[in-house]
Amino acid sequence: MLTTLPLSRNVPAPAGGPSRQLYMLLREAPDRAAATAYLQRRLAEATALPPAWSGGVAGLEAWIELRARSRAEEFRQYQAGRAEGAARRHFATLAQARRFLSVQAPSLLAEGAWLHSVLDHWRQPAYMPLVRLYLEYLGNGVPTANRVAQVRQVLAVQACNNWQDQEDTSFVQGAIRLALACTGERYLPELMGYQLAVDDQPAAQPSLLHELAELGIALPAPPPGDYVLNAMRAMLGARADGGGAFLQRLENGYALGKIGLQALPATPEGGAPQDEPATQPAPATPFPPPPRPTEAPRAILRHSFPPDEHAWEIIGNDLGLLEAQIAACGSKAEAMTMLARHMGPAVHHQPLGLMATRVFSQLFSLA
Repeated sequence: MLTTLPLSRNVPAPAGGPSRQLYMLLREAPDRAAATAYLQRRLAEATALPPAWSGGVAGLEAWIELRARSRAEEFRQYQAGRAEGAARRHFATLAQARRFLSVQAPSLLAEGAWLHSVLDHWRQPAYMPLVRLYLEYLGNGVPTANRVAQVRQVLAVQACNNWQDQEDTSFVQGAIRLALACTGERYLPELMGYQLAVDDQPAAQPSLLHELAELGIALPAPPPGDYVLNAMRAMLGARADGGGAFLQRLENGYALGKIGLQALPATPEGGAPQDEPATQPAPATPFPPPPRPTEAPRAILRHSFPPDEHAWEIIGNDLGLLEAQIAACGSKAEAMTMLARHMGPAVHHQPLGLMATRVFSQLFSLA
């Protein structure tokens, strides 16, 4: 895969169970061999789970529509009950909500990671919905809209600093997400199926997000599922075999999103003390956005770069270096490949990754 950073051979294996070890390893640098071995073990578990839908593409689309209606109706009933005075369903106290955040942190800090490899295919119409989806997870380079930056801010504000000390089961989904980021080219149908499973995971439940917001904790909701449907239709339409094998792998990817999930917080017992809705200060911008230019905008790609052999040494910071690298690219395709390397799960929420994402988004919008 072209968009991963070079493999580091100097990252020590952390202590803990296999999922935690892999998660901590892949947070620092991709390791395709370790990621592939882990995914193969997890896929063996996934294929043993009962199928969620049947009937080919039509059955899948009907299942997605039914799931959306059922979720909307369940949330409507939840809101009606709360309006009539029912207690919170998931969290009796702010402390319980913070424990939930700590358990979910490994997967939340890998939001969207499984889609990283689709950046390699930005010119292919069938992949464009998935590219847009990944850019949405990254906030199109806007610091306050980047999902991982948002989660990091929430964890810091809520003092959830012990998330790395969780049991190994808390790292299963995070490890799967980062493993797909390393090997997504090989597991493209599976990562699409995994995206379908995100809506069913605990941190995506509307009632749970509602209660967290009541307690002053604003987690981002998952993006809509239309991206996956549009990409799936385009890919299946080009397959002479009807897509049977593709759909089976899609189902396996969906099942991957069910493995190792922590149960939703139990309904608080009757009479349990309830926290008053908390008011938290507005999240600070993790990284200040660039000021709006007052001069005429420059071309995104500039091909005049100083020939002096010391030019690269003169550039004093990473952002300047990125701009110089863009200017030195011989084509848009070369620039997109270079930018994608700075948009991986470990770095896209950092200043350099945010800038790379902004430029990539601009160039992609011109495709």
